[in-house]
Amino acid sequence: MASGERGVVRCLREVAGGVIDGDGASLLELADRSEPAREALAACFAEWEAYLVDGFTAMREDGLISREADPAELAVTVMTALQGGLLLAQTTREVRPLELALDMAIAHAGRYRIG
Repeated sequence: MASGERGVVRCLREVAGGVIDGDGASLLELADRSEPAREALAACFAEWEAYLVDGFTAMREDGLISREADPAELAVTVMTALQGGLLLAQTTREVRPLELALDMAIAHAGRYRIG
């Protein structure tokens, strides 16, 4: 997973042209202004999401989560919580929104836990 994390961060930085460093609002503005940038950002997030899908798929295949669990939907849930939580945390300069969002996503995924 560590190499995947580096790949996603590298991807986001390349799209932002090295000017934007972790500023979610600026990435949103960039995506609104430029269709090629929006497509590149979507590809970056899809790469990150794919790691989550792989992890949830492996957990399902190993019998750790229910067969009813949809790895793709669980991945979107985590990505949505992470991105929304990061944006609110950056805006409020408080970590609590991120903690709450991720706790909610983890609780949702935990509903599929076996055992």
